[in-house]
This record gives sequence, structure tokens and C-alpha cells, in this order.
Amino acid sequence: MSADLTPDELAALCASALPSEGLTAADLETCCFGPGAEVLGDGDGAIAWLRRDFGGVGVAWILLAAVPPERRRRGVGRALVDEVATRCRAAGVREIHTGNAAPRYVWPGVDLAQTAALAFFQDLGFEAYDHGLNMALPTTYRAAPPPGITVERETGDGAIELARREFPNWEDEITRGIERGTTFAARDASGETIAFGAHSVNRHTWIGPMATDPHRRHGGTGHAILAALAEDIATSFGVPVAEIAWVAPVPFYAKAGAVAHRAFRVHRLRIDPV
Repeated sequence: MSADLTPDELAALCASALPSEGLTAADLETCCFGPGAEVLGDGDGAIAWLRRDFGGVGVAWILLAAVPPERRRRGVGRALVDEVATRCRAAGVREIHTGNAAPRYVWPGVDLAQTAALAFFQDLGFEAYDHGLNMALPTTYRAAPPPGITVERETGDGAIELARREFPNWEDEITRGIERGTTFAARDASGETIAFGAHSVNRHTWIGPMATDPHRRHGGTGHAILAALAEDIATSFGVPVAEIAWVAPVPFYAKAGAVAHRAFRVHRLRIDPV
């Protein structure tokens, strides 16, 4: 990985370009300076992107693009995207996507409230093909575990083993959550791990991933995990609301009092081979 900016410098840039996001240097180091990622730019604008190969097919993601208000409409953002596209073309990458670069992502896509960003990517030829949703949950939410179930901060391998067996795409995030002390697990009377959840894995105060063993769902364990996460976020960060990232089961979170908070559009740009 090469970078023109440090995480602290990128955080300072984002504080000017994206002040409502509250991105910290730690958040950005995780999401934009991880394996295979690259950060290009300077104080006038920067872009973070990631390239991966799938069976010889190259795919890239724009993780973040930030230009301060006083530098916009001067071609800075376009030049950064063009540089990424040039590098992708030379490497044989066939598509560039916006957001959704699990397991390390800043957003699930482009926030639909960011009209200028939506227009920017469309003007550059990106086509929309999917959407994502974040929900907001009061950190006062509480729910007791069902009888015989214990919810505790994960310090062992139970959550990792469950993720590896049933939800392999989430093993990376759950593992990082355990390292940070922000993964919780639910166990039955025999000590078997039947559910897990994590917060602040990619971005502080963000919840996810969460999952319950497919054979043990609908018993209230998932809501007990969610409550443990909400309480820990309130204690650790002192915030009244947590953001649940990239939601699929809307009814589950709605029953806990979560509401739709932000919607995102995912785009792709097809790259012609050299």
C-alpha cells in the first residue's frame, strides 16, 4: 500500500469536506489503509480505493473521495477518479464500484442525501445498480436474554467459530471486534455460542455485523445481543444513538425501535480493457 496522506491528515481533510460524518483517524486507518488499499491526494482532495482479484478478474472499489468545499468545481475530484481508473485499466480491472467494499468499508454506497456526490459519479459514467440502508437505534435500548442464555463480551473463539461455520463473510469483522473488545456473544446452558454481534469494527458507534445461528433464531437472543451492543456504545462513547450499518432484516431492528436513517446508492463504472 502507498499513501500520500496519513490517517490523521485524511481525518483533517474529512473534517472539512465531510464534517457531519465524524470520521476519526482510527476509522479511516481501518477502512482506507487496510490490506490492498491505497490513498491518493493531498490537502486539496483525496481518494481511497481498493483492488481485488477474483479468479483472474480484477474489481476495484472507491472507498472514500473527499474534496474541501473551497476546492470543489475545479476538477480535483474528477482528476482523482481518473487516476484510479487509469491505474485500474493498467492492472486489468474491469469494474470500479462505489462503497460496499466489505469487510472494510466507510459506507455501504453513496449517501442519497449527498446530491452533489450522486451527480458527480453519474457525470463520470457510473451507473447505479443497488442500494443500502443504515438504521438508527437509541443506545437506551435494553432487552434481557432468554432463559438459559448468557450474553457476554467475547474473549474466546466461539463467535469466530460460529461465523466461520455459518457466516464466513463476517469472520474478519468479528475477529477484529474481539481484538478491540467490541464483539459480544450469546451462549446456551451448554456453553455453545449461538449468536454474535459487534460494534465499532470499521467506524466507531456503528453496529454490525450481527447474526444468530440459523437453527436458534426467533427466541429473543438477537435482541439481547443488540441491547448489549447499545449499552456498550453508550458507556464507551456517550452517544444517544448508534448507527446500524448495511441493514438487511429491517423488521428485526424495527422491533427494537430502530428507524431508517440513511439510504445509499451503489454504482459501478465498467472499464474497457487496454
